Amino acid sequence: MGAITEDPPLARGVLIHVPIAFSKTQPSMTNALKACILWLILCLGSFWLTLKQPALSHPPSQAPSQTPLHPPSQASSQHPNLREPPLMSVEDSRETAIDPGLDYYQRGEYIQAIAVWETALEETQNREHQLILHRNLANAYQRLGSAPNVALFHWDRVLELMQADPNFQSQESSRVQAQIQVEQAQLYDAMGQHQRAIDLLEAALIVLDGDRASELAALGALGNAYSALGHYQDAIDAHETSLSYAQALEQPQAIATALNNLANAHSFRARRAQYQEQVARLEGEDAEAEEAKAQFEDDRQAVDRLLNQSLSLGEQVGGFSQIRSLLNAHRLRQEFFSEPQDPLDGLQERIERLLSSLPASRDKVFALIYLAQEQPSSRNSHAQSLLETAIEISRSIGDPRAESFALGTLGELYEQHQSYDIALRLTQQAQFTAQEISAFDSLYRWQRQAGRIYDATNQPDLALDQYRAATQSLDNLRGDLIATSRDLQFEFRDAVEPVYRELIALLLKSETPGNTQAKLEESLDVLERLKLAELRNFFGDDCVEIAQTVVQENGELTDASAVIIYSILLPDSTVLILQQADGALTSYPVDHAGNELKDEVDNFRDLLEKRGTNEYLRPAQTLYDWLIRPLEAKLDAIAPETLVFIQDGVLRKTPVAALYDGENFLVESYALATTPSLRLTTTGGFNRRQNSLLIAGLTVEIPPFSALKNVEKEVQAVQNLMGGLTLMDADFTVANLEQELTERSYSIVHLATHGKFGVDANSTFLLAFDARITIEAMDQLLRSRRRSGNSRQPLELLVLSACQTAAGDNRSALGIAGVAVRAGAKTALASLWFINDEATVSLIENFYQELQKPGVTKAQALQAAQKNAIDSFAYNHPGVWSPFILIGSWR
Repeated sequence: MGAITEDPPLARGVLIHVPIAFSKTQPSMTNALKACILWLILCLGSFWLTLKQPALSHPPSQAPSQTPLHPPSQASSQHPNLREPPLMSVEDSRETAIDPGLDYYQRGEYIQAIAVWETALEETQNREHQLILHRNLANAYQRLGSAPNVALFHWDRVLELMQADPNFQSQESSRVQAQIQVEQAQLYDAMGQHQRAIDLLEAALIVLDGDRASELAALGALGNAYSALGHYQDAIDAHETSLSYAQALEQPQAIATALNNLANAHSFRARRAQYQEQVARLEGEDAEAEEAKAQFEDDRQAVDRLLNQSLSLGEQVGGFSQIRSLLNAHRLRQEFFSEPQDPLDGLQERIERLLSSLPASRDKVFALIYLAQEQPSSRNSHAQSLLETAIEISRSIGDPRAESFALGTLGELYEQHQSYDIALRLTQQAQFTAQEISAFDSLYRWQRQAGRIYDATNQPDLALDQYRAATQSLDNLRGDLIATSRDLQFEFRDAVEPVYRELIALLLKSETPGNTQAKLEESLDVLERLKLAELRNFFGDDCVEIAQTVVQENGELTDASAVIIYSILLPDSTVLILQQADGALTSYPVDHAGNELKDEVDNFRDLLEKRGTNEYLRPAQTLYDWLIRPLEAKLDAIAPETLVFIQDGVLRKTPVAALYDGENFLVESYALATTPSLRLTTTGGFNRRQNSLLIAGLTVEIPPFSALKNVEKEVQAVQNLMGGLTLMDADFTVANLEQELTERSYSIVHLATHGKFGVDANSTFLLAFDARITIEAMDQLLRSRRRSGNSRQPLELLVLSACQTAAGDNRSALGIAGVAVRAGAKTALASLWFINDEATVSLIENFYQELQKPGVTKAQALQAAQKNAIDSFAYNHPGVWSPFILIGSWR
């Protein structure tokens, strides 16, 4: 993992002060790091302290009434992995004498406190002492902020010890256990397991009913978990209830925190609405765009109102509560309001003045880091001074997590001014400090930063080592970081995705040392890991099944008649990698990338949907020349039957079947398929003798969705060919669909209904007669067939014949792929855009006819159906047949 085994380059307590020269072209600090630091500030000092365990002199059954020692969590759902879990108060773990661990803890020296308590735990056999020590260790690990799984272990031990105590069996004990559940829930939330956190919190709230102080805590935590899943209305409801309880209890700090929580939840929804409006405008959906615009304005006004209330209350409360209110106002006013720069500068100066009078703490360190990042280029020396102060404070309180961020941010400042020697030493110190506490959520940032510095100083070997270490750190985090960055994936795009892409770009440089084939193999391995990360991020959880069966252990494909074509979008170029059936790899650079490629693809999509014109031919041929022509000679020599595309970025929404070489469409030469990742693609041919079909269709209008006048013909045609059970219109309810999938074993599920695949999982759904089926619900429905025991085999084929993807968003096609992946389906056949036409009936009918022929693969069946459309007079326009794509297993 790129561990630093040497002594740290900067000794603790020693700072090198080298003034940074002023530069008019100073680049700003990375947005991802600025966002990370800000969220750390907003989280700090405002976590739930829902449970005060009794001292040793009080047996557990006589626990005194609990009150929250701090207001509800202000943690952001955008970066819950950086959120410090709520803490419960620690107690003296010895009956006599002052516990030195408690002294360390109260001074913020958590590593030292942990060492003392772990030693004491090894030495004691007293179960009551063990309970206290496990609780204290859970607190310390939570405050350390880098090992939520270890904190969970200690809370589990606390519960086990409590439940084993015969004296701890009462209504009071149930309440205490529920309060511990609140703590555990927030740890799961911090690890990206948001639904599990919600389940725990909802169960705890039932037990805590009437205990307003504890409910206040649990509701705030519930709001944060809902925000992390993108369920913003649920989050707002929870925070509003939390606010009402805080007001009833007359707790000013809790009120201020709840107000900030509400402002943040509204800001998340406003940001999503703003993005949805942009996408809708690009697609020409004006009504949907106006609806999104109205939602944005409503939330923007709510943010303004809540910020004003929070600022007013912050004046009364003072301390760090006031600091957090000011910082939140500074951030949100920059984003959502056209504030003159002078008032914003005044806010910064005010925060600095308030900070100067407050004691040393982690809160203060992160506030100083944020202020340094917000300094204009004309105040370089002041930014440097703020960061050096932050380092000194973090060392004085023994806080390695805060120190790591302060050192790394100062290193980035020197990097931007090309003072690479000092930048590297500071960055290495940040790495060393993060590694001491296994803080992978910050470690990968400094490993990436070191990689950039080595690359800039022409040391590619060392740069590779650092980037490899950074991606390994991200892999270690898995859902903890990738699944929790849910605010329209902005954090993922800014902070996570670039790490993988920069490593791939470095590997593909001709001047990077190493064997060409080995570098290509590693590039594809990194790309596959990125694809998995993208899907986990899109869905907001880690529920992505991996089935590495398409590639054998020797690297060869199980299908000798197929080749894989990877596209990799880099900042300045595009790279195509061809993987042959024997595992051999060949790369092809393309001198078109970024906006040029995006504009061409967008134009291609737009013109394809205009069926009265052949204007699509120009971009169809241009994209063929860019993406297929470089591979033509190799493909002619190999003569594969099937091309399987693993597309990147904007190319995911490209109907490759319609790429045109000047005489023929690509699908006329090859069977085509796409898959999000080979690691998610199962193998095995289509079993024609054991097919059972479930067909569900919707013909009626369900506003705002129009009637699907040709669905009845489509359903009838499929049933005539394949047999099976049909659920039409009023019979196509969520309950009926679930019942059929649970009680019977189906190998093919055909859904002829409106489906929309939007910018994230929350805007992705299929339409039943009585409700929208979200992608999460669809996942549960299709998995129910396997949980019921009626079928242990994966779903052979999922057909979605009336879908549309958001053309204005590159990630929307992930929704289609994700439905198949999460449901455990081997293959999905879906449309990239909606076609309410008899052409769909003909194409689907031809597909099933071909699929029944012996030896014909699914990809070949679709190819034959599309070629049949090309040869027809009525349906030969690619706008009719090219949107249908095969995803997953092509055999």
